[in-house]
Amino acid sequence: MNFAKRKKSIVDFLFILALFGAFAITALFVVLFGARIYETTVTNMNTNFEKRTAMSYITEKIRSHDYTGGAKVSEMNMSDAADQGSVLRLYQDVGDKRYVTYLFVDDGYLKEFTADEDYDFDFASGTTILAINDFSVRKENDSLYRFNITDSNGEKTEFFVALYSGTDGEDSE
Repeated sequence: MNFAKRKKSIVDFLFILALFGAFAITALFVVLFGARIYETTVTNMNTNFEKRTAMSYITEKIRSHDYTGGAKVSEMNMSDAADQGSVLRLYQDVGDKRYVTYLFVDDGYLKEFTADEDYDFDFASGTTILAINDFSVRKENDSLYRFNITDSNGEKTEFFVALYSGTDGEDSE
């Protein structure tokens, strides 16, 4: 049997072309599915980053003010006069002055503002920390605070922070 002298037919060419086409289509689908999986993974990682960063930031801030009278919750009018939101106020005494750090959401961002206790601040003047759509805090009891955060993708997260110092002697305002 002499394979070198075999005549090539159009069927051989079409078979090779079909095999190459099937390989190309399969490779295209693998790349498209991989791109979709990568996009989903990146979106989930960004969402988790926003949630965990906001939770960690708020938890560390409130824990750094874990002493009697160190943290209070209030509802205040935001920069839009019709909009009212939760504000976490964290108090710190430095020498004979008392300072307040306000944590709040304005224009889609978690913001922080620190000033003298007597200073009446504007919500727009806070330092931008992280992009989140909504932030609410409620004092559940003397040492437990409930936080609700809605991230920039609209996903809601609820978490609790317990203070070890106990009561601050006042109810939330």
